[in-house]
Amino acid sequence: MRGRPGLSRSLAWFLAAAVLLHFAYPLTLNGQVWALAYTLLYPLVAFLGLRVVLPPGKRLLPVAVFSVVFLASGFWAAFNPEAPMARLGLFSAIVLFQGYLILALLTFVFTYGQRHRSSHGPQLIMAAICVYLLLGGLFGALFGLMEALWPGGFENSLEPNAPVTWQDLNYLSFVTLVTLGYGDMVPLGAWARSLAVCEAVIGTLFLATVIARIVGAYVSPPGPEPDGGDPTKTDYPDSPGPGPPAGNG
Repeated sequence: MRGRPGLSRSLAWFLAAAVLLHFAYPLTLNGQVWALAYTLLYPLVAFLGLRVVLPPGKRLLPVAVFSVVFLASGFWAAFNPEAPMARLGLFSAIVLFQGYLILALLTFVFTYGQRHRSSHGPQLIMAAICVYLLLGGLFGALFGLMEALWPGGFENSLEPNAPVTWQDLNYLSFVTLVTLGYGDMVPLGAWARSLAVCEAVIGTLFLATVIARIVGAYVSPPGPEPDGGDPTKTDYPDSPGPGPPAGNG
């Protein structure tokens, strides 16, 4: 993914869809119709995300594949929320897809040409925000995988006898990512706690490194010009020209 005309608009749409996907999940608590409608956000995010990270002309097949995977796993999980295989399929698809998008966006953030900072600087910021949201969704899916494979690793202290839902785990992920830690959702198992600590560390390091990267892109001098000019050479139009050659006498 390179800075290109139209990328800012694509990133803005992708960011808006990612915000809906990761923060509008309480809609799924209002019934199966809302759960199915929410499931449609997954292929939408897949389409918009691949539109950002893939070059033009190479989008149709990946979008079609990811859309089918998300729709199949999402509808399966919506109709059978208690089925372990349905939850495993959905969480696995989320981990694979969001992990791919995170890697592609991070590559863009850390290899972004400094000479683009004045014309395409907002792209860098929007890409970093998208990565941060995707990290929360990625770890929420990892929590879901862990709970599906080894039930009892997490507990809602407000309802200790109720089963932990994926909505609870998504909430736990973002609370952990920002190191807020209300204490209502807690990891109980050793590996669940280890994964939560891993997310907290990654969230803290992400903010430190990416903010430094963005600041560096704005304050450091631009790179070489596209025509191959040497940025270290500076013309001084007001400086006097070379003097006459020295005489022999």
